[in-house]
Amino acid sequence: MTQTASLSPPQPGRIRRALASFWAFLEALESGGSGYTFDRIDRLEREVARLKEELRQSRGQGVADALEDGVAALKH
Repeated sequence: MTQTASLSPPQPGRIRRALASFWAFLEALESGGSGYTFDRIDRLEREVARLKEELRQSRGQGVADALEDGVAALKH
């Protein structure tokens, strides 16, 4: 007697449940809209702080240069 491969058909809804589980997993990996918003705000705040520091340094150098020029003018 020959043996026949008996492949049982998938149970009803099994594939749908597997796809639903996989989809839920992918959604859990994504950060939500609020997470993206908070990340974006955080990056913008850091950029503003960096620009403020650059501005402060450039203003400080401008004042220092003016003082040096004034002192040099007084020496001559």
